[in-house]
Amino acid sequence: MLATMCKVRRILGQSAGQSALYGSVMLAVLSSGCGERLRHTDTPAAPPEAPLAKINVTLDAAKLDANHKYTQNGQFTVSGLFYKETESVDATVLVGVKDEAGKISHSYDFDYAGVAGTAAKVEMWDGGFLTVVVPNGGAEPAFGTSNPNIKAVGVAFPSGESTCYFAKGTVDGDLRLALCALETQKPVLRFVDGAGIPASPPSGEAPPEAPAAAPAAPEPVIPEGPAKK
Repeated sequence: MLATMCKVRRILGQSAGQSALYGSVMLAVLSSGCGERLRHTDTPAAPPEAPLAKINVTLDAAKLDANHKYTQNGQFTVSGLFYKETESVDATVLVGVKDEAGKISHSYDFDYAGVAGTAAKVEMWDGGFLTVVVPNGGAEPAFGTSNPNIKAVGVAFPSGESTCYFAKGTVDGDLRLALCALETQKPVLRFVDGAGIPASPPSGEAPPEAPAAAPAAPEPVIPEGPAKK
């Protein structure tokens, strides 16, 4: 897993909101150096704010191996994430299992059809909040962040590298919710296997230099007494 701080190269799309953005999010192509930058411009009317997420997942025990990972394609249910007003609406996550030369990898993709008309608010690992709004009618979900400068990292997936902004904490052992594909115009909400993902965002700050050692004090000079006769 590649985990480096990200530096803005290019701004894509449009943003919406102030403390939390609604509508399309302005996102950047990222590399090492600093957190992603979001600019707040338009301010349309915001939908009701969702309760803070407290995510629980229900897995299909018949498809799990000894390490609690799926052995075949399947799905699981996520509760406590998406809300219609104050009522939690269960979401379905589609699990894809890929075996390449004996190396198993998993993908976790949300099925948004069942959560149309809902919103989510997730505490993120840099102390900010990610807002997700799923419109009715099959429109693409919209994402927003309370921090104008988020802390994202590069992640190496089997399908290639991506840049992700992670939620605080893990779910069911090591699954971590993240907003990924920040280098594209269509970011995606997904779960990521936690192995190799840092528990907290890197600061991006160089460690302070150690202070120079003080010069050694000279040896004291002891005057000799009067010469003996």
